[in-house]
Amino acid sequence: MKEVAGVFRPALSVDEFLDIAPELRDFVEIDLVVLSNKDSTNITPIDWANIATAIYERRDANYKGFVVAHGTDTMHFCSSAVAFALGEELNFPVVFTGAQTIPSLLGGDARRNLINACRVALTELAEVVISFGDYVFRACRTQKVDERKFAAFESPAFPPLAYITETIDVQPLAFTQSNKQSAGMNSESFKPHFETGVLQIELIPGLEPELIWPMIQTPSCKGLILKSFGAGNVPSQGPFSFIELIEEAVHARGIPVILTSQFPANSTTTTAYEPGVRAREAGAIPTGNMTSAAAAAKFRWILARANSQGLQAEKKMRFVAESMMHVYIGEMK
Repeated sequence: MKEVAGVFRPALSVDEFLDIAPELRDFVEIDLVVLSNKDSTNITPIDWANIATAIYERRDANYKGFVVAHGTDTMHFCSSAVAFALGEELNFPVVFTGAQTIPSLLGGDARRNLINACRVALTELAEVVISFGDYVFRACRTQKVDERKFAAFESPAFPPLAYITETIDVQPLAFTQSNKQSAGMNSESFKPHFETGVLQIELIPGLEPELIWPMIQTPSCKGLILKSFGAGNVPSQGPFSFIELIEEAVHARGIPVILTSQFPANSTTTTAYEPGVRAREAGAIPTGNMTSAAAAAKFRWILARANSQGLQAEKKMRFVAESMMHVYIGEMK
């Protein structure tokens, strides 16, 4: 980012970009492709597909790896989505990075993160990652936890894939070109489509389901995410019960419903508490220990696949439920 007339904007040329860290020229050759010029707050699933497609189209062009410079606000959503789009056959590193400060700030993290991301892109990793601060995380296991600290991201349910020191110390649990049996991406494994019409509701005590009913009755609503209390618990008593709404969405309207959590990943594993059990019995789909960002991206990705096949309601629900619980890219246990 550069400040122009009090407004921050991305670099628009390779020279301007390399001005952030001139020493990059000493160890890497960079081809800069500008896919968008906007704050990450305005990134949409269309951008997810565009980023994935740009990488896919260059997969055989002798690049060692790819670095995606992205704003931090929605990086965990976008990187998770790109990981699903590129799929399990990905056989090179795709490294997302960003910064909490602008490059011109003395002691900021922009220059350091960019240099390290390029270093990570030269490793044997074979998956989509976020390189930030001292760590490299699996993208679909990562969530943003702070708006100001340089340690902006964490992976609460899965260890870092690599530690950034004077070397990039890749850990054995990472997918690499050596330990991953991949024939390489092809048109069948590349699935860059994400469904529209997904509604997410974060539950609060006393939220009246009647406020949500009109939303699921609109033809444009194709999926519902309930960001629940604790381990998938949803209010189940009296006028504040969401059980009837789940049943209406799933069984009457053919709208899949998934449960994520307001807490860090590891909170949405199957609960034995009555409110969570009743929600699942009503048709809601748990999301294991996925981050809420990964679950949302995966949900849109799976819905697009389900709807493209023209499945009838019952088969569609079964496909979505089974696909949400299937592990594609290491996004959950």
